[in-house]
Amino acid sequence: MNSNYRDNNVKVKAIQNGDRRAFKTVIGSYYNEIYWYAKSLCRDEVLAKDLVQEAFFKLWKKRAKIKEGTIIKGWLYKSVRNNFLDHIKKYKKETYLFETTYAETLGHIMEREYEEDVKRKVLIVEKEIERLPNKCNQVFRLSKKEGLTNIEIAEHLGISIKTVEGHLTKALRMLRERLKEKIQVLFLILHRIR
Repeated sequence: MNSNYRDNNVKVKAIQNGDRRAFKTVIGSYYNEIYWYAKSLCRDEVLAKDLVQEAFFKLWKKRAKIKEGTIIKGWLYKSVRNNFLDHIKKYKKETYLFETTYAETLGHIMEREYEEDVKRKVLIVEKEIERLPNKCNQVFRLSKKEGLTNIEIAEHLGISIKTVEGHLTKALRMLRERLKEKIQVLFLILHRIR
């Protein structure tokens, strides 16, 4: 049996028995090496220190369960690696939840802003339609909102088809002039759908 193996077994037995001096010796012997290993995994000083501290804490906490012959240095390396993998899993879940929540919230905000913008623009278009001369307004609403054909409008109002066409042309020209370009697109879409 080599002396390293015997020294390791002595340390394991001492730690199993709750010997704090033996534990401090283990910390002093392995801390730097384990820290640099942890830092090579995560590339973050603070996280590396946390991973190493957690490994030593687990060693002390689970000291009674450590088997004789366990190589402490190997146990610490494995513990740090496992702690790092646990951290990654937890971080991925938290990141996923954060990103999902962020995306949903942003989506709701944008949707609400879009709806408010559309409502505002619809009101502007409606106000401009209201400002049309009486007959233009009436013909325009029958055509675009009620979906009547020019012939049906002419029969309904008792006017000629040419008069209906004239009122529609006049209404569209006036609305295009009054509404800015951005709202014109909305205006055309809204009144084709209706």
